[in-house]
Amino acid sequence: MEDPAIAKEIREHKILSPDEVVELIKEYRRGATERELSRRYGVHRHTVDRHLERAGVVKRPMVKMTPIRVARAKELYEQGLSTNQIGRKLNVSGSTVYKALKREGVRMRPPVA
Repeated sequence: MEDPAIAKEIREHKILSPDEVVELIKEYRRGATERELSRRYGVHRHTVDRHLERAGVVKRPMVKMTPIRVARAKELYEQGLSTNQIGRKLNVSGSTVYKALKREGVRMRPPVA
């Protein structure tokens, strides 16, 4: 297993190729979050942010899980949607949905393999 400190150092110093930056920007415009892109490309979230800023990309505002959104997430979860599917519908990450549902005491289904 890789040492997390070494993995972090490698991630912080990775330089994306111009083609990777173009693809990163396309993925952001299609709805990927900065955190998702950070993980996918192995760079820090701030690196993703800088590439988006340099390209003049208008950033999406951070979306909060309001009580109305949480209620909608609960409805969708009870209908069988995954947290990732719900996140895409609500324009938040699947992990944000998961945390909000857990806080509300929703019993979570086991992950699908």
